[in-house]
Amino acid sequence: MNKFSVTHEFACTPETYWKLNFDREVNDALYKGALNFPDYTVLELRDSETETFRKTVATPKMDVPAAVQKVLGSNFKYTEETHWDKKTGRSAFKGIPSTMPDKLLTNGVMRIEAIGADRCRRIVEFTVEAKVMLVGGLLEQTAEKQMRDAYDKNAVFINKWIADHGLTGK
Repeated sequence: MNKFSVTHEFACTPETYWKLNFDREVNDALYKGALNFPDYTVLELRDSETETFRKTVATPKMDVPAAVQKVLGSNFKYTEETHWDKKTGRSAFKGIPSTMPDKLLTNGVMRIEAIGADRCRRIVEFTVEAKVMLVGGLLEQTAEKQMRDAYDKNAVFINKWIADHGLTGK
């Protein structure tokens, strides 16, 4: 099992960040553009006074070692289910891979904290577990690298979106 976290800062309020996080236009541009995913589809998006729920399916661009590619297969994709509790300000998510969903586990919690009048910090804590003989550790290391890279690109993209759309300080 591999646990790690990533932290990024944004030039907006937590409220603006959460709006962007669930915005379809932003996510389409992020996943299909900046992250170069061959496919990203929102299957379900529900919003209430207390919670936002999103279910997506994504096919990531795979830049992984040959052993990992062999285990995952050429048509790898994952479904992600996200629950954002508006009262606690925490978003819990889990990834369900198309390959070996009972052996490959990814989940995490994201929170956004204000760090000034018009800035916020995103902290995402991940747990990755690959219960696969011989290559489990390599799968976990590869998943961590892929997620760190994706979240770093995500942060650059979101900060650019904020600046380009005049959302700084909002």
